[in-house]
Amino acid sequence: MKTANRIAVAIMIAAVSIVTLAIQRSGQSQGQQPTNRGFGGLKAKPAASQQPKAIPEQPDDFANATWNIPADADKTKNTTEATAESIAKGKEHYLTRSGNCVFCHGETGAGNEENLPRLRRKPADLSDRDRMSKVSDGEMFWKISTGIPGIMPARDKQLTEEDRWHVINYVRTLVREKAAN
Repeated sequence: MKTANRIAVAIMIAAVSIVTLAIQRSGQSQGQQPTNRGFGGLKAKPAASQQPKAIPEQPDDFANATWNIPADADKTKNTTEATAESIAKGKEHYLTRSGNCVFCHGETGAGNEENLPRLRRKPADLSDRDRMSKVSDGEMFWKISTGIPGIMPARDKQLTEEDRWHVINYVRTLVREKAAN
């Protein structure tokens, strides 16, 4: 009888293990994370395919994060003429949530003083004539599209390509002469 009991217990353990594994796999296929708990509450090491992927570390010092602009970005030409209509559309995106440029760069492009304490660093002054004369439309398009992780969000998902060109056309209207000190 002892042998029969041992076989019955072994079969029950195997059945519980199979059911537990099936439940875990079912949860994974539905987007749930595996619990990695084996029989008896002991943690089992997940298979290599189930181990979480490493998340690349962000630099701690976001002040030093910079643009990694492709050499040919400045060759990209603005495909949208800077008409009054284009500038108005660009202004709408700049000032509203779709572009959300105003949060950091402010209404004038010189920086949103109210939000500066919440930013990791001071944003570029889009109203500075000297600075902006050195930035091509293609470079600006690349910057708006790509952003800098942790500093400036990419807008390639929020704004269409045409809308990004409208924003650039509007930003060009923010340039002003520096006041004499």
